[in-house]
Amino acid sequence: MKRLWIAVTIIMLMLAGSLVNAWYSQSLTDGMTEQLAQAQELVRQERWEQAADLTQEIYQRWQDHHFYLHSVLRHSDTDQILRGFRAVIQYLDIQEMDQYSAANIDLIAQLELLSEMEQASLVNVL
Repeated sequence: MKRLWIAVTIIMLMLAGSLVNAWYSQSLTDGMTEQLAQAQELVRQERWEQAADLTQEIYQRWQDHHFYLHSVLRHSDTDQILRGFRAVIQYLDIQEMDQYSAANIDLIAQLELLSEMEQASLVNVL
């Protein structure tokens, strides 16, 4: 009977860790997507420098969580987002509106999908 309780405790700890990870990734990516949308609006207002500063701040936040992200997520997903950030920053530097908009929207979608992938849902379990 003691083994059963130990096994149940381990499973509950793993479930709790999974749920905390899902919540944390959701809160992290939600904040980033909102700020990237704000940067998109700044570009529409021709405020390129402010959009670049905001995007750089978001990118730095992504880098600050590098160890965590690479520990709990697939490397290919985090690498794709890193490439997305670099493309967005490059298009901001050259002030290329069409390319920036496409890259920024793609980056937002990647962040949303990354967060969705970590959520406890029937689709992810199956």
